[in-house]
This record gives sequence, C-alpha cells and structure tokens, in this order.
Amino acid sequence: MSQYNILPRPLASKINPADRIGFITSRRLGDTLLGMIVVNNLRRQGYPVEVFSQVIYGLGEWFPKVTVFPFSEFKNKASTYQHIWFERPNRWVDKITCPQAKSVLVFKDSPLYRLALPMSTILQLICQYELGMAHPVLDNGLVIPESTRRTKDPQKIIIHPTSSSRLKTWPLQNFIHLAHLMKKQGFQPEFIVSPQDRKIAFRLREAGMDCFISSDMLAVARQLYTASWFVGNDSGIGQLASNVGIPTITLFTMARKALRWQPCWAPALAVLPTLSEKIPELLRSLLWKHWITPEAVFAAFEHFKQTKQNTGRV
Repeated sequence: MSQYNILPRPLASKINPADRIGFITSRRLGDTLLGMIVVNNLRRQGYPVEVFSQVIYGLGEWFPKVTVFPFSEFKNKASTYQHIWFERPNRWVDKITCPQAKSVLVFKDSPLYRLALPMSTILQLICQYELGMAHPVLDNGLVIPESTRRTKDPQKIIIHPTSSSRLKTWPLQNFIHLAHLMKKQGFQPEFIVSPQDRKIAFRLREAGMDCFISSDMLAVARQLYTASWFVGNDSGIGQLASNVGIPTITLFTMARKALRWQPCWAPALAVLPTLSEKIPELLRSLLWKHWITPEAVFAAFEHFKQTKQNTGRV
C-alpha cells in the first residue's frame, strides 16, 4: 500500500527485459508532453519503448532519444509489442485486438488519476507505484537542439490568447489591453496563434500587435524559445513553453484546475479569478473571465518577474 492509500497495479512484474512496449499518447499537446514523462522514465530504466504520437512526431528532433511514429502507423506495428499502453483513450487510434500482448491498458484508468495532485506528479507516481521505479524524474526527454539555442530577448513576452475551449479563454480584448500595458513598460509582446485563428490574428494586427502564425510544432517551439516570458490561457502551448524553459503565467478558471494543470518544467504562476469558491463550478466557468482584469495580470507579471518563484498563484 502506498502513502496515497492506493494499491498499485503490478505492471513491472509482467515485463520481461526483451518485451517491447508501444506507448500511445493523447492527441492533445499538453497531455502528450506530460505523458512523455512516463516514456522518458521507461527509457531511463532500459525498457524498449516506442511512441505513437502526432505531437512528438512533429517535434521529432527535440525528442532524439525515442523512436516515434504517427498514429497511422500503429495498426501496422501493433502485433510487434508485448505491452500496449495508452496515456488516455485516443479516438485517433483504432481499437485493435492484440492477443499476443501481455498487457493493454489505459493509464487514465489508474486510481492515481483520482488524486488531487498535479498531473506531472500523478505520472511520476505511476512510474513509481505501478512500474516499480525507485526515483522517477520529471524530465520528459525534450532536448533543445544546439542550432536553436541562442541568447533570449529579456523584454520579449509571448502571449497565447486561445485555448481548446471558449470556457477557458480570456477575452481577446483583455489580452490586447494587457499587451499595451506591457509595451508602455518597454516590453515586446508577441501573440502566437494557429492558422485556424486567422480572424483573431486579423484583430490583433488591427490593434497594432505582432503576431506569429503557425501550425508547425517545431516552428512554434523555436518561436517560444526566443522569449523570456509566456502569458496565456490554460492550454497545451503553455505546457510547451514551460517544457522549453520559459517561465509561464497562466489564467485559470479555478484553483482545482490550476493545481492539476499548471505547467511544471519552468517557474510558473497561476492567475485566478477573485470569486468565492462557494460559487458552483458551472457558474464559475462562465463568470471567471470577468473577474480577472488586464491590470491584475500585469501586476502579477511584474511581481512574478521580480521573484520568479518555482510555482505560485494569485
């Protein structure tokens, strides 16, 4: 029994040294980067693991120590693995019957996922209690290529104004106001959006803002690396910014989500609405964006810049 009152699943006892593991990540950017914590710990322990992931396949040269395939290759290679592990259910990968597999499982089904802990901690606990690793690391295996390393611009701030859900997205006009406040203090804000957000990019440029548009994960990662700070909604781009070493300020709807999803690889600050925790969650998800002002975010940024604590909330 672990200190978290969870009975571990004895996965480690099912793995022989020659067994091959196929690991299927989430289709989402943030979940994928976090899931690679498990992959990197498996690799460090000497397990032969191969990854199926659109995200990591797109970032291939930044994950040089693992073999990566796009999701479409899984059907052709599934029969070669003794263990097939999903970080979470993935509708992009066919449900394939693999009678040769000793284990086919989804990590999200683990009781550890029910703990009120950061996702990064949960994945390390899976390595420890379910895979039998003594000292799992937070590192997910991302390595910034030497060709990308350069002196960062201390005044450059990348702002990501979108997310996977409107409920998690602060109003664009607030981000523009925040960028103006930053400019007045000598900072150089630059917005980053995907091609599908061209209408947002048009509004940003109308407001006089610099805007980087790309769906290429390598290009996005390189662009993030040029900045010294990142501000955005709760999104995968924020996780990628943290993963490449950029301090992040993230706007969250509520404290529970900040605990779970605050970026974990670089100093991070969560900005929360000044709403009572007694307000029902559904109502909070609608009201939160009106209870965080651009002035409050800029003040949080100024304080964070001075202290740069490992983690925090305001």
